[in-house]
Amino acid sequence: MRKQFICGEGNHQLSFYTKKTWMLLPMVALLIVATLSFSFPAGNVYADGAKIGIQSEMGYQGKIKHDKWNPLKLTLTSDRDLSGDVVVQIQNYNGFGYQTSYVQQVDLPKDTPKEVVIGIPGAVLNKDNNQILFYEGSYTKGKQIPFASGKNYVQASPYQGALIAVLSDDPDTMNFMNVLNGKGNSVNVFPLKNASVPSDGMLLNGLDAIVINNFASDTLSEPQRKAITDWVNGGGTLILAGGAGYAKTAAPFADITPVVADGTTTVHSLAELEKLGGKPLKLDGAFTISTAKAVEGAQIGIEADGQPLFASKAYGQGSVQYAAYDLAMEPVSSWAGHPDAWASILRNNLPMVGAQNGMYYNSLMDSLNYVLEYFPSLKMPSFTLLLWMLIIYAVVVAPLLYYILKKADKREWAWFLIPIIAVIASGSVYVVGSSDKTRELAHTINLIELNGQGDAVKSTASAFFTPRSGNYALEFPENTYLKTGQSQTRFGGMGENKSFVRVEQASTTLELRDMSQWSLAKVWVDRQGTEEMGRLGMDLKLDAKGELNGKVTNDTINDLTEVVLVVGGKAYKLGDIKKGDAAAVPQDPKQIIKFTGGDLSGMLYPYSQNDPKQRERDILSQYGYSNRMVNRDAYILGWSKDHLTNYTLKGAEVDSDQLNFWIQPVEMDWGLNGEINIPYGFLSPEISQVNAPMFGVYPHGVEMGQGSLIAEFPLILEGNVKYSELSIKGTKFNNNVTMEIWNSKKSEWEPVTDANNVFTITKNPEQYIVGNRIRFMITAKDQTNFMMPELSVKGEATQ
Repeated sequence: MRKQFICGEGNHQLSFYTKKTWMLLPMVALLIVATLSFSFPAGNVYADGAKIGIQSEMGYQGKIKHDKWNPLKLTLTSDRDLSGDVVVQIQNYNGFGYQTSYVQQVDLPKDTPKEVVIGIPGAVLNKDNNQILFYEGSYTKGKQIPFASGKNYVQASPYQGALIAVLSDDPDTMNFMNVLNGKGNSVNVFPLKNASVPSDGMLLNGLDAIVINNFASDTLSEPQRKAITDWVNGGGTLILAGGAGYAKTAAPFADITPVVADGTTTVHSLAELEKLGGKPLKLDGAFTISTAKAVEGAQIGIEADGQPLFASKAYGQGSVQYAAYDLAMEPVSSWAGHPDAWASILRNNLPMVGAQNGMYYNSLMDSLNYVLEYFPSLKMPSFTLLLWMLIIYAVVVAPLLYYILKKADKREWAWFLIPIIAVIASGSVYVVGSSDKTRELAHTINLIELNGQGDAVKSTASAFFTPRSGNYALEFPENTYLKTGQSQTRFGGMGENKSFVRVEQASTTLELRDMSQWSLAKVWVDRQGTEEMGRLGMDLKLDAKGELNGKVTNDTINDLTEVVLVVGGKAYKLGDIKKGDAAAVPQDPKQIIKFTGGDLSGMLYPYSQNDPKQRERDILSQYGYSNRMVNRDAYILGWSKDHLTNYTLKGAEVDSDQLNFWIQPVEMDWGLNGEINIPYGFLSPEISQVNAPMFGVYPHGVEMGQGSLIAEFPLILEGNVKYSELSIKGTKFNNNVTMEIWNSKKSEWEPVTDANNVFTITKNPEQYIVGNRIRFMITAKDQTNFMMPELSVKGEATQ
């Protein structure tokens, strides 16, 4: 018997929905296709028709400096008139999770090459971690145009040695410095053309020195001259020379030069220069030098016939050096001692690394990447409060709710009341946990490096907290350069960073796209030049016993807390000093920390259970390593929490917790009238040459591979000092290390053989002084580490 199926009303409804489903399928498919098209990044959608060729040049003749801003010059040629954004994307360089896209708007005339220069942080760059893109119109809404020719990425490796750029009519000027490469140093000298000098001082950031010799500097444009001046102000070293042509060299830089030139003269010998270079120098006739008078604040190095041969003057965070002769003029230019003489002159201005060192030192801002996560305004909710909320929830949901429903004979209501109470409880926990996470916040660390003249270089690292998901556009002041890090999500992971930086004349904009809720975006901020921040005034003297006394005055713009004076291997706790007040150097042993190879940061801010000084300890520790400081360096440090760096969101300043680290080198008043007695630790050695495959300076000492280093103890520059005793402590190294001292009278190295760890010179100490310095060499037979020796001097001084 056949079964008969009868289609009732329910079956008719099923048929109806089946038909509707089939009708909707094409619409759903179209919707999916449309959705997928929006999910692809704009970089995969190309504009038709236009063809763009690209050429790139990174750094200075292909060389870049690690952790410095380097120029990337792009030459773009389009086959039609085109306007849009060129974007340089850098992904996760340095291994610290940095990811930044640098954007610049450009107009491309048809068939006309257009140069674009963008500042890029120095790092290892290759096709796997960066790319160059072009978007017609803008990167946010425009279509990408692929490059028809050329490489769409940059390839470069940081150069660790010294980069010296030369502006001179003679392209071989300063080439004698390359001789130092044969001695284990790493120096690169290259000529610079007028057109290659940028108009933005930050794009000179990767240069260690600029030499302008016998060159008409007025041929540079005003923006170019300002860029050089700004670069010096921010820490660069400018060398002005030219002999008879010095006037045309220095004229545009008259405001910052160490001397005022007033003519020329001729000399027949350069005895002090010969001592400085350590090799015989015969002039074979008259040699022209410029005559000049030192300006206030300048320091004269050595002289020739009563005229300054070298002089220097600090300008901002940098310095300007004067040389009285044409650096390309023979026979001095090719003289065998010329490289060593200039290595001594520039000992504090060039990086000291072995030619094959292979080690990169990160800046303090980079090293403090994790410290930014110690967000003072973002706190974990109270454990006690959450515990009570849990207890109350458990009591309400279990016995109390059951008792009430049982009493009312409505136990079936539990099916909807329990979920409602759970939602309310969850919402309450969320409200408590997110009470301080409802607005944009920032945690900012400022490094204030005072130069003692009233100005400072300020470096900034900041973490920006996003309370909601979405896009954020942060605005920074003009002439600001930024790099950003991967955003940290609320779950502690690392999210994809879509950070776009656009540097314009009026401001710098950072657009953070697709930020997650409760995530951190980290940004590092650099600005060219210095800012007026005041100074720490010092009146420090040594008494007849070599004990330190005096006072420090806070002439900065802020009150400072926990001020510490570090000098002579001791840390003097000065306490809090309000703006305009002064503090005396303490004599109480409880306020003085003696340290040699220990970690000063851990002594000043010891570890504790709650650890309220964790940020201060980490900042000071990382500062020492990043700047290759040793424990005998002399400086003053302090702290403040004033707002020194602000950026805006939609025109309003972002609320920020700020911690400011202030530091300034120590200036001593040697009391140059009568007997002097300078104990160990006050005259720190300065390294001028390194000939070793591995070399590093750390707070705990020097690490060096097989080879040698040459260093110099600087002596007192002011007044006239007749030394009666020179004593060097720390001369007994391990069996792999030997020390020699330079005898300038004999022009030879003499071994330091004292087995008592102290080498004392009382007989004719002047023979060991060259250019007001004492030169020594340390040689290692194998890889080793050691502490640098210390110097004490005695004598008599007159003004």
